[in-house]
Amino acid sequence: MPVTSTVRQLKLSEGLGHLGEGGATLVDLRPVTSYLESHIPGSLALVYEFGPGLAGRARDCLPLDLRLILLDPGDVDLGNAAAALRGKGFTVVGGVEDALDAWSESGEALGSTGTIGPHDAPSGQVLDVGDPGAAAPGGALSIPIEGLYGRAAELDGMAPVTLAAGYGVRAALAVGILEQHRVEKILFWRTLG
Repeated sequence: MPVTSTVRQLKLSEGLGHLGEGGATLVDLRPVTSYLESHIPGSLALVYEFGPGLAGRARDCLPLDLRLILLDPGDVDLGNAAAALRGKGFTVVGGVEDALDAWSESGEALGSTGTIGPHDAPSGQVLDVGDPGAAAPGGALSIPIEGLYGRAAELDGMAPVTLAAGYGVRAALAVGILEQHRVEKILFWRTLG
């Protein structure tokens, strides 16, 4: 029997108020490609999937005391996502519908992440976060995604940081973590052909 969960609907301004209090973050549930094209800067990509992947990734990669505000893209089971995350020990504050539109309407710029392909040469510091299938070159800095939240400050001021991405789920999460730690230029390097 599926678990149901209620998710308090928030306006974007309410969600941002929780961010201002500290210890909260926006969670983008869209696919990797959509997230890279446009996202609220500093939001974390935790690609929605029905099953243990979403919550397991969050539990492995984010501090449990981080309160989560889910950005509802409208085509996911937000209650299921919230229940899975709560089941791993996270506090889900609520969900924000149409967050990207509301962000743009408030005059704020959406972020996007440049993508380069497997035959392109990376620039700046290459970061390997352990994304399956990624083929990072020698000399790449290796910080597994499970430890990046606690170590992202080591990359502050480096520009650009190029993320070695295989399937992209872990590397997309790294984009938001790095943005939260003021890494201003990030490239997403799809190393799979």
